[in-house]
Amino acid sequence: MKITELQVCRDDLGSIAAIDRDVTVGDGEVLLRIDRFALTANNVTYGAHGVDMGYWQFFPADQGKGIVPVWGFATVVESLAEGIADGTRYYGYWPMASHALLLPARVSPRGFTDAAAHRLPLPPVYNNYVVASADFGPETIQALFRPLYTTSFVLDVMLAEHHVDTLVLTSASSKTALGLAQAAKGRQRIIGLTSAVNRDFVVGTGYYDDIFTYDDIAALGDMAGRFALVDFSGNGVVRHAVHATLGERLVESHVAGDTHWDTANTADLPGVQAQLFFAPSVIVERIAQWGAEGFEARLAAAWQRFIASTGWLEVVEASGAEAVAAHWQAVSAGQVDPAQGLVLTV
Repeated sequence: MKITELQVCRDDLGSIAAIDRDVTVGDGEVLLRIDRFALTANNVTYGAHGVDMGYWQFFPADQGKGIVPVWGFATVVESLAEGIADGTRYYGYWPMASHALLLPARVSPRGFTDAAAHRLPLPPVYNNYVVASADFGPETIQALFRPLYTTSFVLDVMLAEHHVDTLVLTSASSKTALGLAQAAKGRQRIIGLTSAVNRDFVVGTGYYDDIFTYDDIAALGDMAGRFALVDFSGNGVVRHAVHATLGERLVESHVAGDTHWDTANTADLPGVQAQLFFAPSVIVERIAQWGAEGFEARLAAAWQRFIASTGWLEVVEASGAEAVAAHWQAVSAGQVDPAQGLVLTV
């Protein structure tokens, strides 16, 4: 069967091309048609960290190229794996492509794990596929927020245990930042940093107590208390400015994303050392603490509260390799309306 993959240049993420290739389903494998997936700034982070955090390893591509991982839903169109029937639909981590060929293991009524050799060393949270369910709301909402909100949730759980008065979130319009702001509001003061063009949108969500543009970071200097920075932008200039402005009042600094992947980072920061936040590691820790059912119950309750607050969202759907490529180029260039949620299919 012929499938289509969208491959980007590893050293130029905005360069993307559709590649057709033939696949044959082998014994124990399944071929799934990828029905819909979300495209957000989070996927740009995957590309920006494709090498150092292993994201290019999930779906091998041509030399010098990479296939960006995406979250969404797919349907089994051919199965040679015991316990998986044609027509079954799954939620999970897919290539930006028309289809995915997987090797299921640990098959259960709830889902399976991809046991392909090249994925075994990678974080298991990305290798699990679960049977599609309406319990989490419409599939478009799930595709857009389900993986991102898990990161928002575990960030919030971590920060709730720390003795800080104020959270400062960069890229305040990004979906993961919005999820964290909504979860934490009322417990700590939430300040959003955003671009001038996105300021009105961020204000309209109602999630933040104060909102400043990147040109107004100096205004933080007049505030008292203990601060934690959660940087979703990856912009070293912004991060440095926050560190310098807050000085000793900044007691925590977490790097949780790279929406500004093309902006040079500044490693030499004044004050507290910045820590890279890697959600899968924290998820494993919390499951060990609460048990899998305890983790899922807490996440589900928080998820329902967040989804009920997303009246600001406009879902935009598109199909076809050309349309997906065009949307990818816009997202990687930071040219997307933050009120829109892109749900696509190749």
